[in-house]
Amino acid sequence: MNLKSIFCLTFISFFLLSNIQAREPSSKLKVKSVAFEGNQAFSQQRLRRVMLTRSSKFLSPSYYYPQIFEDDLENLLLFYQQNGYLDAQILGTQVSIDSIDNEVYIHIKLSEGELTRVEGVAVFGNLVFGDSLLLQKIKIRPTDPFIQKKIDDAILSFLTLYANNGYLDAEVKPDIRINPETHRALIDFLIDEKNQYTIGEIHLQGLKKCRPGIIKRELLFKKGEVIKYTRLLESQRRLYLSGLFQSVFIRPQPAAFGDSTKKDILIELLENEPFEFNLAVGYGSVEKGRARIEAFNTNLAGTARKVGLSTKISFVSRGVEASFTEPWTFGFRWRTDVNLLFEYLEEPGFDLNRKGGRLVIGRTFGKRSTASITYRYEDAKLSKIQVATIPEELKTNLRTLTLSFIYDTRDNLFNSTQGFYFEWNNELAGSFLRGTDTFMRLQGRFKYFHPLKRSTIIASALEIGWMDFFGTSRDIPLNERFYAGGPNSLRGFEYQLVGPLDAKEIPIGGRLKAVWNLIEIRQSIYKIIGMVVFADIGNVWSEPREFHFRDFRTSAGFGLRVNTPIGILRADYGINLKPRNGESPGQLIFNMGQTF
Repeated sequence: MNLKSIFCLTFISFFLLSNIQAREPSSKLKVKSVAFEGNQAFSQQRLRRVMLTRSSKFLSPSYYYPQIFEDDLENLLLFYQQNGYLDAQILGTQVSIDSIDNEVYIHIKLSEGELTRVEGVAVFGNLVFGDSLLLQKIKIRPTDPFIQKKIDDAILSFLTLYANNGYLDAEVKPDIRINPETHRALIDFLIDEKNQYTIGEIHLQGLKKCRPGIIKRELLFKKGEVIKYTRLLESQRRLYLSGLFQSVFIRPQPAAFGDSTKKDILIELLENEPFEFNLAVGYGSVEKGRARIEAFNTNLAGTARKVGLSTKISFVSRGVEASFTEPWTFGFRWRTDVNLLFEYLEEPGFDLNRKGGRLVIGRTFGKRSTASITYRYEDAKLSKIQVATIPEELKTNLRTLTLSFIYDTRDNLFNSTQGFYFEWNNELAGSFLRGTDTFMRLQGRFKYFHPLKRSTIIASALEIGWMDFFGTSRDIPLNERFYAGGPNSLRGFEYQLVGPLDAKEIPIGGRLKAVWNLIEIRQSIYKIIGMVVFADIGNVWSEPREFHFRDFRTSAGFGLRVNTPIGILRADYGINLKPRNGESPGQLIFNMGQTF
């Protein structure tokens, strides 16, 4: 039995399993359809999303429960009322039961009534902020539909404005008067501003190992300032993202000495255990079996510094890495990472032994952007080189400097459903940095994720790179060149076999790379099981001047995803759409994690 047959059998097994699990006892009534009559303002699809009782779909059955259906009808009316249709009614419902197939057909007849609109908006009781400023903060204008959510949002905007200026106890109440004959609404917001507070004492609660200064340096407020509530929340977020705490709560409380103009700030902390020991095993189509052992202290002597030691082994690699992280460098919010490594790696065209280290200094800007500078010191020995034009053994001593920028809006780093990721790197090797090789490398990556609907994600990823040597160098080391093909690249090809090859079909890499995972559609099928279809395009060129669009290689395929507690299991079959002589028509891939 060949690999294609095994993959097809695996796919069919998952399909049958999910289909069997999706079945319910035949006594239950499956909802075949839900239809509406009399709706003009909202589509049938929009109304169905309000209800729990929905039409059954493939591998996603929906069953009829009378009590839930009654609740759905109430929710329909509430939905209309919250969107300005205050006189909406349900004129009747019809539930038709097919006792032979155990199915129901639901028909709902509606009367939407006339839309109520806003006639005027005003604020009263405000002394600190003028009417014009307050009205600019809300999205309610005369003639707008009377929508309850906009009123709630307006109240929240007012309270946020006051809370960010020390008025923590401010109250806002809407006074709404509706004329049922004209279907017009007058909205008045009644504001009670109350007292403005400044910060009294700052109390830390729950500290065991962490030093107080580690917490205070993350705070965006200090004693004596007017309380700004968003700064309390952002400080809470920063403390939590430090990784030192299981939970962080920052809240104002009455001042200890009864001062009515002040509020003390209580910071409640629950520390994480600083010692971590991780053991991971897995399987990948390139590495085959693999294992990794890690040991970390994430809060060295209560300073938030992190030290770690990790070792990895697989059928093609093994290595040891020691790391040190200083989150605040010399008292500034710049993170410093130091890594020392020893690694052995078997590549298709050579074996690589390398030792060295990296020094990375960087910081975040806002919530999404990161900039860093990296110094790499690495001595490498290439052995068993199979490329005919290169000696069997080669040594390189690299000294490089890299400037990096990252902008990341993804909602999840490991299984993204929306957002995008952009990374740009400029690397200089040699020159004033010394070393045996001198070259420049520019590399960019872009990833995009968009939900088409709740269970369907469309994703795309692009990687481009250019490099060239200069000075005394006459070429670029094999281990520094660009390669393409394999599980995380062009999936219809073997590992590194897209791009320049020598006479013995050994990959030799290139100086220009463009790989575009053109589209990947991720569809949830049943609970933890999902399916993808994809198309990839790209290539690697020996030199930039050799680039031509006709050289792009293409692949497409499909795969399975199983979202387990230890990570996503991935099985893909990539098809080489235009195989050349000696190339396989496709590749079966097993790995952990999404492709990108």
